[in-house]
Amino acid sequence: MFDEFPTNEQEPMASSLLLFDRAMRIRAIKDDVVRAAQQLDSLNDKQLAEIGINRSDIEDTIRRYI
Repeated sequence: MFDEFPTNEQEPMASSLLLFDRAMRIRAIKDDVVRAAQQLDSLNDKQLAEIGINRSDIEDTIRRYI
């Protein structure tokens, strides 16, 4: 009974846990995004144009996630 958290403290803790979980998922995805962008960056400009991607978008994505 004494070791239980009051109701008003549980909500911030649950919120913090959800925020931490989301951050860890984003961090895990970040590596996949960078890897995919690096693979796309190895294509030539004609190949990128055929799939509708600009090289500058790839470079911006790599810069943003590294």
